[in-house]
Amino acid sequence: MLLYRIAKEQYIEDLSGLGARLYGGRWNEKGYSALYTSTSLSLCMMETLVHCEPNVIPKNMYFAEMELPDELIPADFFTLPDGEDSSWTGTQWLKKREAVAMKVRSIILPAEYERDYNIILNPEHPDYQKLRITTVVHCPFDLRLF
Repeated sequence: MLLYRIAKEQYIEDLSGLGARLYGGRWNEKGYSALYTSTSLSLCMMETLVHCEPNVIPKNMYFAEMELPDELIPADFFTLPDGEDSSWTGTQWLKKREAVAMKVRSIILPAEYERDYNIILNPEHPDYQKLRITTVVHCPFDLRLF
């Protein structure tokens, strides 16, 4: 399966999950590595934009197209149990190291939409080494988005 991630040029080939470990994320608490990816470049761009300051154009951004063997991607979406915090639940998933990938819905897309989604990767899983970057390309954001 092809996966996409966007980052500044100096970090685009760093697949360690360091940023998530330093700052935490929707599916991980600080101190736990995770790599956030999407199944399409357009969703990846939207996910990047929602984390930007209003009217601030991300500069020096690149996208990486990566490949992970299909059999390592779960067929079903991970469903957050009612009342549970996604960062706590995701951290528990990361700690168990039972799977390299977790398929989750994007919170910025309608819940019923299932064609594009996010894949959270666990850098501590033994199969993580099967993740390969196939392409790195400059990714300017169109000014009309701002």
